[in-house]
Amino acid sequence: MTSTGPSGYVHVLSTQTTLTESLRPLLEAHGVRVEVFEDVERLMQTLAECAPEVVVLDLALIPGEERLKALCERIAESTRRRPSLIGLAADQERGEETLARRLAARRAGLVSYVPRLVSVRRLASRILALCGFLEASRYRILLAVENPDAGRRLSHMLAAVGMKTLILSDPMKLLARMAAFRPNLLLLEMNFSQVSGIELAAIIRDDEQFHGLPILFLTDETDPIRQLWALRAGGDGFVPMSAGRDALVAAIERQLRLSRWLQDRFRLANRRESARGFLPREVFMSYLEHLLQNWAPGSERQGLLLLDLDSGRRLLERLGHGGLERRLRELEQVLGRHLNVNEAATRLDDFRYAILVRRDGPEKLQALADQLHEHVKGLAPRDSANIQPMTLSIGVSCFNPPPADLSALLARVELAVRSAAQAGGDRVHFWSPVTTESATVMTEAVIKRLVRTALEQDGLRLLFQPILPVDPHAEGLYEAQVRLRTIGGEELSPADFLTVAARAELTSKIDRWVLQRTWQTLAEQAGLGALPRLLVHQNLTTLAISDWWNWLRQQRTHIAPLHTRTVLEFQIAEIQRRRAEAESIFARLAEQDIEVCAAGVMGREDEAQLLAKLGVRLAKLTIEAGRATDPAYLPNVVQAFRSQDISLIVPGIDGPDDLRRVWMCRPEFIQGHYLQLPSPDLDFDFQTLMQ
Repeated sequence: MTSTGPSGYVHVLSTQTTLTESLRPLLEAHGVRVEVFEDVERLMQTLAECAPEVVVLDLALIPGEERLKALCERIAESTRRRPSLIGLAADQERGEETLARRLAARRAGLVSYVPRLVSVRRLASRILALCGFLEASRYRILLAVENPDAGRRLSHMLAAVGMKTLILSDPMKLLARMAAFRPNLLLLEMNFSQVSGIELAAIIRDDEQFHGLPILFLTDETDPIRQLWALRAGGDGFVPMSAGRDALVAAIERQLRLSRWLQDRFRLANRRESARGFLPREVFMSYLEHLLQNWAPGSERQGLLLLDLDSGRRLLERLGHGGLERRLRELEQVLGRHLNVNEAATRLDDFRYAILVRRDGPEKLQALADQLHEHVKGLAPRDSANIQPMTLSIGVSCFNPPPADLSALLARVELAVRSAAQAGGDRVHFWSPVTTESATVMTEAVIKRLVRTALEQDGLRLLFQPILPVDPHAEGLYEAQVRLRTIGGEELSPADFLTVAARAELTSKIDRWVLQRTWQTLAEQAGLGALPRLLVHQNLTTLAISDWWNWLRQQRTHIAPLHTRTVLEFQIAEIQRRRAEAESIFARLAEQDIEVCAAGVMGREDEAQLLAKLGVRLAKLTIEAGRATDPAYLPNVVQAFRSQDISLIVPGIDGPDDLRRVWMCRPEFIQGHYLQLPSPDLDFDFQTLMQ
């Protein structure tokens, strides 16, 4: 049985003494041990004893594509670790033969191919990345399409809006044309007669010159698995082959602006530095949402795993950011080795990962989670006397029964991973629906009963989503969001139960619970640094109750000065209906040093004027207003409210396109799942993210 050994072993098959001797100190400076072999059999014998992270193969010692493929298969079968294989070109390449050789290497099993005259430092950087070390005019569009007529049709549409194009019908000339043309974006047909666009994308991502180039696939492909393969290979999205000019230009401009203005912010520049099978978070979440919205036969075989690092904060304190990132990079390599070509993973935040898997039945899904759990426990720290081992709480959910939407699916795995953590962590819990013989859709009576029970038995849950300032020197805040737990453990969003609660006259009780729990959470933060600002939704009907102000005074004896870090959020529709009452309540809140925010704002000028008269200095747009298709709408809204001295929150930032579009309008605050999902903790690092 092959042992996995410590992370950081590299085996090099080469007779180039100058290269290996120059490479060794560059790698050993990072704690990577290098073993050099001059023949294949000695390499294979050592592989059986200790599996490295990376194997570098000098292709001059392995003549022929079949021999290379056979050796790659031997290496893969010799160890469970499945090291990453780098091929060093046998000789200097010229012209169009470059792509043919790289295509053959990719098909043989290599994950990276470097030219013969590569610098030692560049080769070392590539090896270190695969070992888990992070090194930290007019648009030019290359059209790679097999049918020249289709290429000319697309070229004419793009030329009409001022873009420069180059049409390429022979895919084997792609790298040479890219090097000469230096495109800003590649439109790549998904299927050529001699090669697939997916293979071409993977080769492009492996090239140092083009790893950050936006790639859009030209295809009418609707198979979700094929789409996932394309994204995993390095694609950024899809454009229908029959797209008209407006749709084509819009898709291209979104990717170009993303690449040019916000590349560092999105961390999409170097897709090839990711572990095998990993996608950027927004690409992963967008695909997952698409999968749920376009349910296809076989989707019930899908499953989602949520991995939460136990004691992540403690590990961060002991290891520091650099040390923890190194450990997490090792974890990502382990996770990537367990994924097949139909699966993908992503890093959700500092301490959590999500994995989309495809297995035959819950038993095999459970078996995979158990296997991951055991392998991660094998990641022993280098100084086990001083550093606790890395352990995970893993939540698992299959897609059967089908979840209503992405939020419902995430709620399932959140519930499972929370259950695992509450049971002590370092274990796997599987979500399963609680069903009865009379299970039906929840009626209003059932929801009323759930709300009443939740208020009596602490069945409500409070999550916090950060609201980021666009100005990096301004202060951010969190929005408190309430959830209702069902008997089966799933969580209902406010839209699913607050209207029913209002008809049952339970709104004021929920409002007070939310305020009390918010202040309790703030009190727990006392002593851990500056207290964050909290945006908390309330209703005017709650504050209009005669004893509310007495209740607030009683609370202040326990929570002062926490109330001054609270911003109360009211719906603009209620403010307009009860204007006189709102004016009186807002004035009394100002006396208590409590700020007010108006939510559900459409962006009309009369709204801004009303809020200014009432002394409201913060407003939150509706998601629909923030996503208005008119490009002039949002900038005008921002300016209109700013002229009334009102800061604006734009929600609904659920992807890179949203962020790019809203960022250019420069509102005061932005919010959305792309920036950060709601969490029970107040531990978001505003400063680091906005730098």
